[in-house]
Amino acid sequence: MWWCCSRGSGSSGSSSSGFGGSAGFSIPFGGDFEKAQRAQIAHGVLASLAFVIFFPFGAISIRLFSFRGLLWFHAIVQVLAYLIYIAAFGIGIYLATQIRRLDHAHPIIGIVLFVLIFFQPFLGYIHHRLFKKYKRRTFWSYAHLWLGRIIITLGMINGGLGLQLANNTRKGEIAYGVVAGFVWVVYIISIFVGESKRRRDRKAAVRAEAEPKRNESDSSDSRIRTNYYA
Repeated sequence: MWWCCSRGSGSSGSSSSGFGGSAGFSIPFGGDFEKAQRAQIAHGVLASLAFVIFFPFGAISIRLFSFRGLLWFHAIVQVLAYLIYIAAFGIGIYLATQIRRLDHAHPIIGIVLFVLIFFQPFLGYIHHRLFKKYKRRTFWSYAHLWLGRIIITLGMINGGLGLQLANNTRKGEIAYGVVAGFVWVVYIISIFVGESKRRRDRKAAVRAEAEPKRNESDSSDSRIRTNYYA
């Protein structure tokens, strides 16, 4: 992913990369610029995979797909995304500490995201258990849904801030913005489509209960779909 690379080149500490040798900041890894730049690229790639690919895909799947085991599929994809972000977070914190930029918006937002994502699996579990019990959304449902939307959106924005901090090329910033923006729009559309499907399925389930002669399997399928993207 070439757009994660910085403008700096070569091994000189005075490069114009995000490590800012000319600004008086130390280069990580004992001054090994090439190693530090590889770590910077790895951080950008991993974080982008998490927030631009896996987190949105997991969220979109629970809205638009319909198959048995979808709930587990959603959970596995999101946990995988979190594990990828943990790796990116560790690298990012090390780099930010070395160049003394922990007070920058990018690492601050990264830390906030790391903490927020930690609570998502627990909120999701509570939401699922209570939805199965009450057949409707509860406070925990909305907490899980809206926190997820905030995390994905903020994560994508923070990626752009990271490129600025790394002094990325203008083309790289534009490329990231186009890809992340496209994925975000698809994600938002999936929310509206999913909500529309949910309303239709709930109405179908109500009609099925009011019509004893209705095919029982149709009613069962409708309830299954409603449970998936509740």
